[in-house]
Amino acid sequence: MVVDAIDHYRSSPPRPRPTTDFTMRFFTLAVTAFAGAALAAPCVQPRNATVCMTRDEAKSIVDIYARLISNYKAEDCEKYCASDFVDRSDSINTFIFKPLGEPTFATKEIFMTAQESNPPFPVVIDSIDAVDCEAVALRWHATFGAANKPSRGLTIIGTTKREGWWQIKSLDVEFNSLIWLLNMGGTYDWEG
Repeated sequence: MVVDAIDHYRSSPPRPRPTTDFTMRFFTLAVTAFAGAALAAPCVQPRNATVCMTRDEAKSIVDIYARLISNYKAEDCEKYCASDFVDRSDSINTFIFKPLGEPTFATKEIFMTAQESNPPFPVVIDSIDAVDCEAVALRWHATFGAANKPSRGLTIIGTTKREGWWQIKSLDVEFNSLIWLLNMGGTYDWEG
């Protein structure tokens, strides 16, 4: 009986094999399906931080940020800004003619030089809206200058804990730059 089955298998016409075109299409479809599923899955990466900032520590960092803007002292920046500090703000970039999207102050030293030459701005913290392990989001306003109008802004402070205390690693700042321009004595024409 086994011999009959083997003979039948040998004597039956060969089964058609899939063409290379069909195999390639199937392979491409399978790869695309798996890649699509992988891209659709949420990407969860573990945090590098072993210690997370508390709400009280976040409040202290926000107070330091306010001092850096409204009552700048080089000692504060030396101690509380990380060695790889960067400040990004398209709002400021429009005033200093830097391309949008580029770092405004790419290093701690550039930031320090800019703050030493700028007048203090009376930043008032309106709220701390979010505290993450290594980041703080806040809303603020500054009322000053010729127009004396409140320019509202948002800041995300990125932090790190390297020297035994929390330091500011990055600032991402955006604000109402038209009001800021008026407060600095500038003007603009609105067409339309």
